Amino acid sequence: MNPLFTLLAAAMISYTAPVAAMTMLRSNDTLILYGKVEADDAQRFRRNLSGGEVHNVVLTESQGGDLNAAYGIAQLISGRKINTAVQGNCFSSCAIMFMAGKERRMLASKDLTRTNLGFHGPHNKETREISNDAIPKLREWLLKATEGKFPESLLDQAMYIKSASDMMFFYYPGANKKRGNIRFCTEGTLANPRKCETIEGHDIISVGILTTAELLKVEDLEPQAAAPANKETEGETK
Repeated sequence: MNPLFTLLAAAMISYTAPVAAMTMLRSNDTLILYGKVEADDAQRFRRNLSGGEVHNVVLTESQGGDLNAAYGIAQLISGRKINTAVQGNCFSSCAIMFMAGKERRMLASKDLTRTNLGFHGPHNKETREISNDAIPKLREWLLKATEGKFPESLLDQAMYIKSASDMMFFYYPGANKKRGNIRFCTEGTLANPRKCETIEGHDIISVGILTTAELLKVEDLEPQAAAPANKETEGETK
């Protein structure tokens, strides 16, 4: 079995129980990140990069976490022009890290309804008070990451929230036919997603979150083995 399949399966299974800190797993030139983002994760991510060249970061099953750590990881990803991919839930700080990718794609899956990115305004993780002073930085960062494609009215709805639980969810176009491509859920509707607001006229590609509609296959993340040398031309010419 492809080792990446094994690692991703382990991430999905592990997330059924609370994860104390973000787990970082390597498979050749791919890093898989899942779980809660903690304050020292940027340093841990940097150490993982020192273990060899990384071309792809796959984010899966993370509810977010520490904002400063997310910015630190995002800076490392964008600075090294690493591609990002997502499978499963990737919310808040996780979505910020995803947006740093040079190329940003969703992993192909039999059930794409289980993969989505969630964005909302920053807040104090302990008091859950909205951090209004931190909103402009994140807002401008997302506009830059999407090359201005993220409609400002839509972005403002996601950023200027009333509760820390309010969030805007983005799905692959057509994957979640019952709930739409984009949903905005408030604290009162999260328990009943059918009551969330469905946003029409945009999708995850048109707003610049994904850089392409092409889905990424897990097997394409693995480096290809070098082709065997041609025995007829190998060595000196006679």
